[in-house]
Amino acid sequence: MSACARAVTAEEAAYRIDYPLAHARSTRVIAFDESAAQTVASVAAVGWGQAQFYTASSSGDELVTLSGEPRVMIAEIEHSDSVIFAATDAMDPGAVASVGAACRERSIMTAGLLLLDSGPLSGTTLAAIRPYVRVLLVPADEDDLFELLKAIRA
Repeated sequence: MSACARAVTAEEAAYRIDYPLAHARSTRVIAFDESAAQTVASVAAVGWGQAQFYTASSSGDELVTLSGEPRVMIAEIEHSDSVIFAATDAMDPGAVASVGAACRERSIMTAGLLLLDSGPLSGTTLAAIRPYVRVLLVPADEDDLFELLKAIRA
């Protein structure tokens, strides 16, 4: 009997997982500069389950929703499953450090995307974001953010 034919037998059916997939993850996507904010806004327009999209203030203590509402950063990320950082060479390292430290203290999974703006990325940008993210895509683009959100069921 072939593997395909065997897969549909009652004996093999006993090994199937018969409960629904877990709910969408509570993901926060934060843009750390204006160029990254444009990319984040474009991806956010698709519509996602529980993902929320922000831009970071220069201090990083405040996040701003895409509709312009300021929010306290700690309150917004505290109960999230993951935080995705989106930045270019124009990012503010202090804001990245503030959000990154808050995520580390709360054991929140982090990922970073260094987006190409107009030229190559500098080493200072990489050095500023790398200590705060567990996964880093360099260089990244809008499609990478879209696929990452899709992969984690955001």
